[in-house]
Amino acid sequence: MTYSQADGTALSADLFLPGGAGPFPLIVGISGGGWIRGHRGALKLWGAYFARAGFAFASVDYRRAAPGKPAFPGNAEDIAAALKFFAESGPQYGIDPKRIAVLGASAGAHLGALVSLSPEFDGPQPKGFAGIYGAYDLMEHWQADLAVNSVTAPDKTELLLGVKPFADPLLYHRASPLRQITYGRSMPIFLCWGHLDRDIAPQQSAAFARALRQAGYPVTAFEMPEAPHLWFSEEGPDVAGSFSARLAAPLRLFFQRLFAS
Repeated sequence: MTYSQADGTALSADLFLPGGAGPFPLIVGISGGGWIRGHRGALKLWGAYFARAGFAFASVDYRRAAPGKPAFPGNAEDIAAALKFFAESGPQYGIDPKRIAVLGASAGAHLGALVSLSPEFDGPQPKGFAGIYGAYDLMEHWQADLAVNSVTAPDKTELLLGVKPFADPLLYHRASPLRQITYGRSMPIFLCWGHLDRDIAPQQSAAFARALRQAGYPVTAFEMPEAPHLWFSEEGPDVAGSFSARLAAPLRLFFQRLFAS
């Protein structure tokens, strides 16, 4: 289905529904890809898993960055548009518009967290957010990536924002979920990360969890000491012994409790 239009291109979502009439709680899924690649189909195994567990699941596309074509803030606006679409049109698909949450992995976790926390993006606030090995402080992420990316390829964070951080530090601040945390909100948040992640430093998730707790957010942290990057979309939650299989039950429980509250 098409949920929005951007730059003359249709933005689509793949919707997975449980059997029955509903209304069902909805998880909006955002795949990764370093802000420059990826596709909504990457989350199809998780969509099927959550549908079997009684949740609707919508995996959404969004604008990607390219050299000379930064994607921010358009890609975050796309996620906000998806939330607005399902809040307004969800009932015709058997979706409960008052029970919508966000799940993102890697770059998708960054965008999901940003739209969930920042007042900049026009759309309904989700009931909760789950982030899998995301980048939450883009200045720190750029610095951690610099030694590798400056040699092998253009820096992905620079492609996302279209500028180096010291040329526009306020833009990096604006695009960082960690910098959007404020007191007075209580959205439940689930964060998962691996200690062997070499693509997005584990400290990104650890610092984000700490800051959220300091601001009063209820945070569930699920750390996996042996886990690297690039497994959430690549492994199915039904593959015995996989990192995704280890995450599946705690993540399902988070959403069950979230939507029951």
